[in-house]
Amino acid sequence: MKFNSRVSVLSAALVVGVLSGCGPGWKVLKASNPTTLAAANNVAVSFDYSAMLVEGKPVEAWKASKTAEDAKYADTWADLMGKYEAAVIEGMRNEVPSAHPLAQGPGDVTVTIRPNKFGLGKYIVVSAWPTTMDVVIAAHAGEGENTDEIQLVRSYPASVTQPSVFNHISHVGRQIGEAAGRFFAMKKAGK
Repeated sequence: MKFNSRVSVLSAALVVGVLSGCGPGWKVLKASNPTTLAAANNVAVSFDYSAMLVEGKPVEAWKASKTAEDAKYADTWADLMGKYEAAVIEGMRNEVPSAHPLAQGPGDVTVTIRPNKFGLGKYIVVSAWPTTMDVVIAAHAGEGENTDEIQLVRSYPASVTQPSVFNHISHVGRQIGEAAGRFFAMKKAGK
């Protein structure tokens, strides 16, 4: 009987640990061993939206349908993605102070943020859904191919005080950047 109670306690502890967010919060898709990222001190960040689905549609189809409804939507989209990219880099700088946009120059390492799925959150009186982003974060040293990749999903809830994706995107971007920074810091530490 003692064995069963111990198993129950250990199982409960495992469930609590998993549900409380212990662990890195990402799935490793590819890992260099030994790491090729350990010596890098200068990190350039790029963004690749080519395979992104927005609300289930390819990003270019999404933008075209919204631009047909509102001729100024291209500016709205550029503003939204600009906020997202700035927040990702800001979040990454918590662990990697040298993180900067690739447009500002190359780095010892290039980190590419590739969103797969983007769900635009919204609050309306009868319903609310979060802004979510599923991304792959890939890194490589020098000019080579990606040596390390992780996948993660981050979200932020819509509410009466923050009803729009424009209220959420900086939070989601910062969460993604912080995860990228933690991943990079772990790789630099040889983990």
